[in-house]
Amino acid sequence: MGNKKNSDEDLQKLLDITTDLSTSLDVDSILYKINTSASSLVFAEESSILLFDDEKLYLYFKAASGEKAPILQKTLVTDGIAWLVAQTGEPMIIPDTNSDARFSGTVDSMTGFKTKSILCVPIVLEGEVIGVLEAINRIENSTFTEVDLKLFSTLATQIAIVIKNARIIEDQQNFVINAVEIFVKAIESIGIIMGIMSSGHCWRVAEIATTIGQNLEISGKDFDDLYYGAALHDIGILEQQKNEYVQLEFSYNDNYDAWGNVKSHPVIGANMVENIALLSGAAPIIRHHHENYDGTGYPDGLKGDEIPLSARIVAVAEMYENALLNSQPVGAREIAKREVEKSANTILDPLLVNIFLTAL
Repeated sequence: MGNKKNSDEDLQKLLDITTDLSTSLDVDSILYKINTSASSLVFAEESSILLFDDEKLYLYFKAASGEKAPILQKTLVTDGIAWLVAQTGEPMIIPDTNSDARFSGTVDSMTGFKTKSILCVPIVLEGEVIGVLEAINRIENSTFTEVDLKLFSTLATQIAIVIKNARIIEDQQNFVINAVEIFVKAIESIGIIMGIMSSGHCWRVAEIATTIGQNLEISGKDFDDLYYGAALHDIGILEQQKNEYVQLEFSYNDNYDAWGNVKSHPVIGANMVENIALLSGAAPIIRHHHENYDGTGYPDGLKGDEIPLSARIVAVAEMYENALLNSQPVGAREIAKREVEKSANTILDPLLVNIFLTAL
């Protein structure tokens, strides 16, 4: 009965760890949680996740528990039990390090920690060993067991899944970054032909918008969405450029009427990105960046705080950029800033205008 109880408790611990995996997309945070749970799972004093470097020349500590963790994070491993398990792909239990010649003691000499027993299992991703999960010094019954080994092997599989997912996300992010650069070049090429922007317009709008965002302490995914929404705010003109009726003159003074049929570009742009997972958060920003604070904008006639905050931020940044484009070179920045200031409470959010004028 006791063994079944212990087995149920172990299963619940693994379930709790697995549940934690779904609560964050931050791989470092997830691996830290797993490693913290690993120690208690097998009743160890300390545990560590070590991964290979890109060239497989050494192992480094990706996550470590215990008071020696800060030292371990600066330590590279090229020998000892962890290195041997990483090389062979075979799990190991070392009941007594003093009587095992395979134990090098190199890390102990660097940290001042005394390793007495070790449980170490490989982390295998798609048939390739990418690191190890290690537990040091079992607190109960003095030595690690085969049950501990099975639990740790299961946990190592979860770690491999986390790392695989992180790599997929990284690849997606790299793809999106490259795609955004291509889109921006295309947007600006069309915008320059239309006479509504100059080279670098999208990046400058993004820079100004994120500066305002930082002043508002926008962070995390909201900050990423703001950046992508600002950089791609005019992506809809890529479709609109096919329309032979597009007018080439633009002015904020006529409430955007000179855009003619281009007025639909925010909706088209939002539709273009809303089904792209990493850009979907930018869709509302793109859709609503031409809404006016007083409700006279488009496409939905939103007013005040009904307009998403990041869309209001992009509106400030874009007005400044367009005012620069339409100003004479001498004193252009001051003229553009005055244009932004005059638009507070009508086209633009007055709070964001104040932040912009202070930050610029």
